Amino acid sequence: MTIVTIERSQLSDQVVLLVSGRMDAEAAPEFEDQCKACIAEGRTVLVVDLGELKYVSSMGLRSFISVAKTLQAKGGALRLCRLGGLVKQVFEITGLLVLFQVYESVDAALAGG
Repeated sequence: MTIVTIERSQLSDQVVLLVSGRMDAEAAPEFEDQCKACIAEGRTVLVVDLGELKYVSSMGLRSFISVAKTLQAKGGALRLCRLGGLVKQVFEITGLLVLFQVYESVDAALAGG
């Protein structure tokens, strides 16, 4: 079983979180904690690269929604990019894609266009 790995990087003045592995009930709080730390630093836009994420559970989806709502309340956004495979299917099947800004690449998400 692969656990989640979250790598934080900074490109220009924006934070990018690369999420790899499996986002399940055990891993979701770790993701939320990383995002809350960024928000506490004053970040209102977070780019989350899901290109290496292989699985997302309902708790993982709840974490994405929770972080997105927190950022939206501050006038910001959670930008998801590089969704693919099973993870993209889960977002499509649940109808959650409409709640997020979704981009094909990290560069597109950073540009926000």
